[in-house]
Amino acid sequence: MPLTNKQYDTIMRIYDNRQYHNYRTQTMHQEEVYRRFPKIRELEEEISSFSLKKAEQLFAIEPKDPVQYDQEKKQTLESLRERLVSLREEKKALLKKAGYPADYLEPSYTCPDCQDTGYIGRKKCHCFRREEIRLLYSSSRLEAILEEENFSTLSYDVYDKEQRAAIPMILHTCENFIESFDEESRGLLFYGPVGTGKTFLTNCIAKELLDSGHSVVYFTAFQLFEHFSLSQKQEEAETFGQRHEALLDSDLLILDDIGTEMANTFTVSKLFQVLNERALRRRSTIISTNLSPKDFRDIYSERVFSRITSTCTLVKFTGSDIRIHRKISRSH
Repeated sequence: MPLTNKQYDTIMRIYDNRQYHNYRTQTMHQEEVYRRFPKIRELEEEISSFSLKKAEQLFAIEPKDPVQYDQEKKQTLESLRERLVSLREEKKALLKKAGYPADYLEPSYTCPDCQDTGYIGRKKCHCFRREEIRLLYSSSRLEAILEEENFSTLSYDVYDKEQRAAIPMILHTCENFIESFDEESRGLLFYGPVGTGKTFLTNCIAKELLDSGHSVVYFTAFQLFEHFSLSQKQEEAETFGQRHEALLDSDLLILDDIGTEMANTFTVSKLFQVLNERALRRRSTIISTNLSPKDFRDIYSERVFSRITSTCTLVKFTGSDIRIHRKISRSH
């Protein structure tokens, strides 16, 4: 999914600030050097004047004979290159003699590859992609937790015997979900008892997708419905889709601990709106719940459950509470 206009503008402001900082730094360097060593300024003016003069000579060549034209053009360009090299070397020598780096008067860039524009031609520079991922992490609400909860920190030691038998198939499902993410728009429903690793694996998936430049938005059940409750009090000038664009159009939406909130007509209605709108936009959703499929259907209605089962793969988690198991292991 492309960045929203607001996210894109946020990144481009970073580049605008870098370019302004680069310009101010170069200007300060020039003022300092020109004041102390006027000869260097004269050299720079000569370089600029010579470049313009040679360009004028190049355009003044009459293309009468194609062969002669090419020879004259080549000679002019070679003459220009040699003289410019000579002048620039002289400038570098003067700067060095004055105690400055050879490139002290040149623009300095945070990223020399794109010269702090964010683009190389029409393609986003690697530094832009880095800013993009940083912003996506920040907006996902997961930046801190994903440093600790990811596939590299997954350990079978925290699981009981039943879970160790089940986890390979669950991991296989998660890996397939990640690998086929751009081709399919299916989601996942993680269900099972408290503390069986549902949120951990959700975070593992989120990190992989964020690292590959996808947008991820995370809400607990409480945060989700509080978000909708607050937005209900705002002006209704915008449509549901416009008011909740980031939530509805993110590449992945994570809804954690659904079923822990006080379910009512409002929450059921909003959950269906979210799931239905994202399905229409072909966006993936991961839902985790401590409820069984039957209890989930009874609480949220057949309509909501049908929408989930038509767009999500159901993944069952079993066994004891990992957190309790970890504490017992540490005490022995």
